[in-house]
Amino acid sequence: MSADNNKIDQKIVKIESIYDQIEEAQKIVHTKEKWKSNIWKSYIFHFFMGFHLISGVLLPFFLTYGKLTFIEVMFLQSYFTMMILLFEIPCGAIADYISRKFSLILGALITAFAALIYGSYPNIFIFVIGETLWAFASALTSGTDQAFIYDTLRKLGRENDISKITARNRSFMLFGIAVSAPIGSIIGAYLSLNLVMTLMFIPFFIAALVSLTLREPNHVLEKKKTDNYLTVIKSGFKELKSNNILRILAFEMIITESIVFFLIWTYQIYLEALNFQLILFGVVSASMTITQIVFNNIVPKFATRSKNKRRFLQVYTIIPGIGFILMALIFYIPISIPLILSILGFGFSRSIIFVKGINNQIETQNRATVLSTINMAASLIRTILYPFIGYLVMWNLSITFILLGAVIIIFAILSKIKSEYL
Repeated sequence: MSADNNKIDQKIVKIESIYDQIEEAQKIVHTKEKWKSNIWKSYIFHFFMGFHLISGVLLPFFLTYGKLTFIEVMFLQSYFTMMILLFEIPCGAIADYISRKFSLILGALITAFAALIYGSYPNIFIFVIGETLWAFASALTSGTDQAFIYDTLRKLGRENDISKITARNRSFMLFGIAVSAPIGSIIGAYLSLNLVMTLMFIPFFIAALVSLTLREPNHVLEKKKTDNYLTVIKSGFKELKSNNILRILAFEMIITESIVFFLIWTYQIYLEALNFQLILFGVVSASMTITQIVFNNIVPKFATRSKNKRRFLQVYTIIPGIGFILMALIFYIPISIPLILSILGFGFSRSIIFVKGINNQIETQNRATVLSTINMAASLIRTILYPFIGYLVMWNLSITFILLGAVIIIFAILSKIKSEYL
């Protein structure tokens, strides 16, 4: 009888063990579902953060409403990037030291209030205040959003999806611009340019509300945050300094992207030279973002399938360089518009090729700080180039395009990147 009881007890123990395993599996599945929600919420967050109504009438806002010269606009943007330069590392450390979720919430809220201030009165000092707040908010979110998603993917065991998810995040942000740009052009043409800026408070505030619902992946996954604030900052610099591959990847990513970035500030002058109507500026801006969405989703697939990633990157980089040079020679709308689209499409989607390689080189606990350091370097380059580009454009737009295109092509040819880095 006792033997039978022992067998029964053993069976009971086995059954209880099975139930425990089932419960544990259910908990794991439930937890992973919670982490998955970060991904689709991130898409929504980026959509509303990309709802830039002003993008279609950006230069008219400064030149017509603000009554600034183009040189003053460039100096204002130089100040903006200089502020990002100052804020980038501290804000990256805030994300690593306090909370990446907190950094995203604060960034969205400050951007919302910056839009209100910017649209309040046409005065360069008001614009400086707006740019300062916008720079602080940008520094809070840049790098942090990518680090947040990477750590979420680590929770799910999907680190290799970082390039794909980053591309989708960027696509949702660009989709926000594509939707909002034509609306902004209509508001600017029929109502007022400052109203276009002021109304952006709404989508940015919605983004802040969305970020409140995110689940912070960094507290359990990473080491306890016993390091002090300065230690976090120093470790970010140290990692970038000691890792040669990371430096090469970061430099070659940001140099071309920084140059292509100036098309955002020159294409509307180029369109004015073509006698393009203001109300249609938003259509071109929307087309630019849609083009980027397409490229951002295609690039990871082609980059993954490419056997020679170095050669693929070189060709991908040279194309926008050639596009700039052709823009200097062609002032014909049916050709000019596709040139603008191709430069932005290839130029801005190019950084996705670097995402996996860069993240693989970074120690997780300082990810946001190191990514912010890289963004800081990009800000430094733009800070230096803004006034220079401004004077060049005022002197001769075509020569400006030729110089920008030539620099891109030279850097592509002299690239030190190897396929294995990517």
